[in-house]
Amino acid sequence: MPDEKTFPFEILTLQKAFLRTDARFVIAPGQEGLFEILPGHAPYVFALKPGPLQIRQPDGRDQFIAVGGGFLVVQAERTSLMTRSAELPHEIDKDRARRAKERAEQRLAERAESVDTARAQAALQRSLARLRVADYAATEK
Repeated sequence: MPDEKTFPFEILTLQKAFLRTDARFVIAPGQEGLFEILPGHAPYVFALKPGPLQIRQPDGRDQFIAVGGGFLVVQAERTSLMTRSAELPHEIDKDRARRAKERAEQRLAERAESVDTARAQAALQRSLARLRVADYAATEK
């Protein structure tokens, strides 16, 4: 049961309820930059871009998750993040993420008409998020 210093937080993907926990705060990658959700935050809907999500657990430890964009909805009874994808650090294949980053950078550098720039930029953001979360987890050990 959350107390006045925490709030219920959940991450929902297209496939499943990815995570349900209590949080002291959440720092999320918004379309307009990073933002922080604290207990008692006013109801709001935030648009997310792909990036690392930080959750401060009730015990003070931080958990990092790579999210693939979506929406974060703050309500009085809970805060919910709805996203296409979410990955824990141990689920991330760093070599695959590096290759995806390189492919996206190459596509963006080509500037060919056949390149879907928005799709390449999104792929780049997702790969960078994965690499950051994997790096955060490595430094936590």
